[in-house]
Amino acid sequence: MKPKIIIFDVNETLLNLIPLKEEVNAALQNEMGFDVWFPKLLHYSLVETTTGNYSNFSEIAAATFKMISGKFDKEFSDPEIKNILSEITKLPPYPDVKPGLEQLKNEGYKLIAFSNGKPDILKVQLKFAEIDSYFDGIHSVEEIKKYKPHPESYKHILRKYQVTPKRALMVAAHAWDIMGAKRAKLQTCFVERPGKNLFELAENPDFSVLGITEIPEQIN
Repeated sequence: MKPKIIIFDVNETLLNLIPLKEEVNAALQNEMGFDVWFPKLLHYSLVETTTGNYSNFSEIAAATFKMISGKFDKEFSDPEIKNILSEITKLPPYPDVKPGLEQLKNEGYKLIAFSNGKPDILKVQLKFAEIDSYFDGIHSVEEIKKYKPHPESYKHILRKYQVTPKRALMVAAHAWDIMGAKRAKLQTCFVERPGKNLFELAENPDFSVLGITEIPEQIN
């Protein structure tokens, strides 16, 4: 069934996190710094949701960065942490993103950006990457105050655009995002970004692609 809306995760799906990774690793003076911090950020966003609380993604990012910095014998002030993590607003899109989004847009699909990030950060990110104009809607989980992959986060977008789960396609490079959308009954597309793999205990996505440019041929 052709989707009426295509929902895109942003970080690592559309935007390359390498500049942020390099900034974090440089600050911590360790090439494993980012790989320790970023999963911790995702972990505590889920802790917030599962325990019925909500702090925005930037707050959690700063708090978890402060948590892990001691592992690297580093200490940072709040302004220093904010400055380090501000690199997230300057991420480039993967090479396949612009042509892929343009083709989908030209074919009449309604494109939605949906991120765990703060609304203002998300808009700056997409504007910097020069892909904001492709989207019919730009949304943050802050609207529902439940982080992906909670089912209610995806259902919020379905309600917003008045579509059934089977007429919505979730596109993500994260196995957990695919799992959440799949279990909320959406169609799913896994983007095989470098280092990203599916979780073998979960249902398979409807299809996988190497880049956004491969999506049109899968859904037409």
